[in-house]
Amino acid sequence: MNRMFFLCFIFISSHSFAQKVFNQLTATGIWQYIYPFKNKDYVLAIQYLITEKEPSGELYHANIYFGKRGVKTDKIFWKENIEMRHITDNITYEDYNNDGIKDLLIFEDTGGRGGNSFYNLYLVNPKNHTLTKVKDFDNIVNPSYNKKYKVIVSYGLTGTNYYQLYRLNKKYIPYKIGKPFDDTDNLDLDKQISMILKKQ
Repeated sequence: MNRMFFLCFIFISSHSFAQKVFNQLTATGIWQYIYPFKNKDYVLAIQYLITEKEPSGELYHANIYFGKRGVKTDKIFWKENIEMRHITDNITYEDYNNDGIKDLLIFEDTGGRGGNSFYNLYLVNPKNHTLTKVKDFDNIVNPSYNKKYKVIVSYGLTGTNYYQLYRLNKKYIPYKIGKPFDDTDNLDLDKQISMILKKQ
């Protein structure tokens, strides 16, 4: 009898949490809410769960939810769990697929003694109210988008600083264009990008 009551309690508790995910005052962790569309019912929520990884800072096991708020029930379209660093001003908007709509960048972590930054990229579609995650984008160091050549430019800070060009394929997965090239005093970046693209 006690076991049956316990199982029912677990079911009811988990079911209740599943009904309402956003803006829960009693939920564990640190919550951040992002509204990528004009319609504020659509929410991207990050639930940071603290796990100390290194003496100089903390990486968090974070749950990311994307869904639509309801009065009694929130509809969750997708959920993922990743490790990321919790910082202020971790959100950036920049168009990465050249559709004229700014996409959502969320800071993930740093490397190279803080000089290299890595991000998660979500392509924004305001017409369909969807966010599409770009797989493996967090492997691209210090990314920026070059509108002139429609390429993603990566700039890595190492012993010798270097550039690497990327584009997104039809499945929104980044692929390298050409080989990386060093950042030198006499480098003409515009000319170098043009030369690499002509060879493709």
